[in-house]
Amino acid sequence: LAPAVRWLFVGVCLYERAFTMAAISQADATAMPSPKHTIEVESDHDSSTAEGSSDAVSVVRRLVEIPREQGLENITMLLEQDMLNRYQAKKPELNFLLQSERAFAKLLGMKYACALNSGGIAISLGLEAMKRVLFPDDAFDKIRVYSNAFTFHAVPSACVVAGFAETLKLIEATEELVLDLDHLEECIKEDLASGRFANGKMILVLSYMRGRVPDMHRVLELCSRYEMQLLEDSAHGYGCSFDSRMCGSFGVVSTISSQANKLVNTGEGGMVFTNNDEMQAFFIFSAGSYEELW
Repeated sequence: LAPAVRWLFVGVCLYERAFTMAAISQADATAMPSPKHTIEVESDHDSSTAEGSSDAVSVVRRLVEIPREQGLENITMLLEQDMLNRYQAKKPELNFLLQSERAFAKLLGMKYACALNSGGIAISLGLEAMKRVLFPDDAFDKIRVYSNAFTFHAVPSACVVAGFAETLKLIEATEELVLDLDHLEECIKEDLASGRFANGKMILVLSYMRGRVPDMHRVLELCSRYEMQLLEDSAHGYGCSFDSRMCGSFGVVSTISSQANKLVNTGEGGMVFTNNDEMQAFFIFSAGSYEELW
């Protein structure tokens, strides 16, 4: 099993970088080195009778074929240089995973990024970091976690894995399939009235399911009013923005997935983002750099 896992990790690392290059090339052409390939468009159709076909081929070439070819070149380089571990990179220019983390963090406007094996793990690790840094003296049963009822099952599962099985409360969706913020506030008021939970002891795990983004002005207003911490699950939402601000840049922590059906495809994978130094330190050693535990 160990060799298989190792090769899977290598593939994820390399394809993370290759596909990230394609996904953000227009947003920031200088974020990472450009592929060595030039875009060549070939078509069997006469351009006068198939208008637009060249553009379609060019998109496929630019977003699929070139990143795939670049990824294979990267794999060869890492094998030749014996650099299969991200924490033992002998040449910084070949640390493709680190380049991906920095490029994604820059794209979202966040200080830090840490690549992981899945978006679900990113959520659970993000919640663990928030508990560790923001609520160090509070028991799990004193922290209310709200999240979408309409979302992928990995989201509530991650909340359970992080230790919040008993305090997770799911919030309904509107007809537009975004989080019902009226229902959220009703639940907050009920929790406060019950005396079980207090202001400042709440976390909202907000999932942009199917790319549906709620009114983030009101989300932030609710977070401010009730001192509620925000974790964004941007698995379906990275690349989206609200009022010119990137989704994934609103929360204390945000996460993405790079599973095969997502915008960036590494087979399996994900990233967690934060501006908090202590949380990033926790992410780093939790993700495998554990020579000196922080």
